[in-house]
Amino acid sequence: MKIKEPEFRCGGNWQELADLFGYEIDKHDQDWTYTIVESDRIEEYIQTYNTKITNEDTKFSLMEMIIQSLAEQEDKKLMEEKWKLVKPILNKDFDLHEYTIYYWCCWDNDNIEDCWEVTPLIREFWIKKKSKRSYNIM
Repeated sequence: MKIKEPEFRCGGNWQELADLFGYEIDKHDQDWTYTIVESDRIEEYIQTYNTKITNEDTKFSLMEMIIQSLAEQEDKKLMEEKWKLVKPILNKDFDLHEYTIYYWCCWDNDNIEDCWEVTPLIREFWIKKKSKRSYNIM
């Protein structure tokens, strides 16, 4: 499936997240939001996103952490349960997180079995969100 890639976006303001969650940032760590996560803290990350963060760059980076945590859940059932908490945030802040959602859809790979376990959920979300937006434009 050929999907138009949204404009690239990256986060920032990692120090705020490091301070909130008690993490350190190595000066050479370019993938910090993906490597630092603890999947069992996903609900804490979600609660923090919903109640303590107002800066868009910080929200963007925290969502990277949330989705990475989602991908690292111990089994598919738990991942699907946590997805129910993440999906409303992505729905509400879709424009902010469009590039991250696109990234996790793994559109460059037609073999869904060769993607992350969370990819089918995120692809379904993307397709529904985009089709609803197309419908609303007409």
